Formats: sequence, C-alpha cells, structure tokens
Amino acid sequence: MAKRESERDRQKPTAKASADHDHSARDRAGLQRAAAAGDTDAMRYLSSLLEERGDTEGARAWYMRAAESGDLDAMDCLGGLLLTEQEGARTWYRRAAQAGHPRSMSNLAAVLAQQGDVDDARALWLRAADAGHTGAMHNLGVLLAKEGDTEGACLWYGRAADAGDTDAMHNFGSLLQEQGDFEGARAWYERASMPGNPVALFQLGALHYQSGDADGARVCWELAADRGDETAMCNLGVLEDEQGHAHEARAWWQRAAEAGHADAMRYLGSLLEEQGDTEGARAWNERAEDADNPGHEQPGEDHGAKPWGQSGES
Repeated sequence: MAKRESERDRQKPTAKASADHDHSARDRAGLQRAAAAGDTDAMRYLSSLLEERGDTEGARAWYMRAAESGDLDAMDCLGGLLLTEQEGARTWYRRAAQAGHPRSMSNLAAVLAQQGDVDDARALWLRAADAGHTGAMHNLGVLLAKEGDTEGACLWYGRAADAGDTDAMHNFGSLLQEQGDFEGARAWYERASMPGNPVALFQLGALHYQSGDADGARVCWELAADRGDETAMCNLGVLEDEQGHAHEARAWWQRAAEAGHADAMRYLGSLLEEQGDTEGARAWNERAEDADNPGHEQPGEDHGAKPWGQSGES
C-alpha cells in the first residue's frame, strides 16, 4: 500500500493565506478572497482545509485552478486527491514531474511501481533522488532490497537515513538483521527510534527480547505502544503473561484488541476463558475471526521492512 507525501502535509499558512490555525469562518473567507484574486498559495491552503472538512469536490476545484495556473505543488496535491482515478493521478504527477518537481517524480514512480512498471519507476526515483528527495532514496532502497541487491539497498537506505528519513533507518536495520548483523541493526533502530518512530521502537524491543533482556523490551514496547503501535501493546501483554502478571497482561491485550489487533483479541479470549468468563471469551474470539489482521505475531517477530510509498521529505 503506497503512502503519499502531499504539500498539505508540509505546508504552513503564510501571511497571504492565514496566520491562524483555528480555521474560523473569517479565515476561510480571507482565503477565498485571496484565492479568487489568483493567489495560488491561498488556493492550495484553502483546498487543504476543504479536504480536511470532507469537501473533496471543493478541494479538487481549487487544486485544479491552482494547477492550471502552473503551480507544481498544486499539481502534486491534485494527483494525490485523484489516486482512486489512476489516470488522473498519473496525469498531474507527470505534468509536475516533467517540470522538475522531485516529489511528483517520486509520487508518480510509486504509482507506476504499484502497477508493475518497475523500470520507469526506478528511473523516476533516480531522478528524484539525484534532486535530493529523501523519500525517493528510501524507495530505491526498498526496490533494490526486493530485487536482492543488498549492496545497492544499503547504499540508498544509508543516503536517505543520513538525510533524516526514519523509515530508511528502520529498513536499513531490518536488512542488517536479516543478514545476522544484530549490532548494526540495533544501531539503526536506535537512530530511528530517537524521534519516536514506533516501528523502530518495536524492532528495538524485539532485539532486546531476543537477547533475553525483558526489561529493555518492555521499555521500548511501552514507548511504541504510547505512540499507538498495537503489536507492541499485544507483545507487552505476552511479556506480562510470561511473568505471571495476568492483570497487566489483560490490560494490554484489552487495549490492543480494542485498537483492532486480532492476536490480542485471541489472547484476551483465551485469558477470559481461563478466568471463567465464557461469554467474554466467545465475544473476543468471534471478533478475532472477523478482524482483518490474520496470523499470530509473537514477541521478537517484527513488522518487516516498510514498503515503498509516497512519503518522505522533499
């Protein structure tokens, strides 16, 4: 599943748009006046506000107007808005990419890669990476890793990681871990976890667990859980259960289950069955069967490498 970076994710209101984040009616009126007067920054920011409010058609209209005025960021945003209409997304990404917009090159490449056009995707990611787009560097690493080119994957992961891309740091660690370099993996997971990357924190906890350091695993998984990682919550439940702390295990599994983690639902169901709550156990087991998260992930297993996508700093 591709992830996409949009200008909306990065942009800040300017003096021409709005200096206030409360999105009041007066602010929107000011944006509309500026946009109607031809201010493409205002058009884009107004579009992002409309999109946040669920007014997709309104957002599309203003993005379109800005894009047709030659605004490359608006073309990129419009491509993202039209991802369900693949031809429309490709059209606007391509227009911006041909004009030299690195983020659109990377976003177009992600669309093409998902459609099986890996050669053209590779060429676009190389162009974007040469222009300094860290997301493209990361995606090249993923592509090369999938193709078995470990050396090339490490090169691009390293370049993206050095530019601050935490997904690349995490993937670099995963690649090293697969090769048996646990110390190298630990170093990259630690770097990725410093800004609070939950997947890296999970992986770091898994390394601690595998080495027998349950306390270290607990610390990392609690940090990941605080950032919403359901698998970390589930594994904390397993960790507490292994140590005979049924009350704490139940609390973590409950939290993960309510967040939609099917394995936690099963663990919770088993615990409730042991505690004599047959109805509660049946309810959670039935929910687990319906959940979209098949398979059992035990402590020490990881989330795997993050796939290529449309994100990263430009």
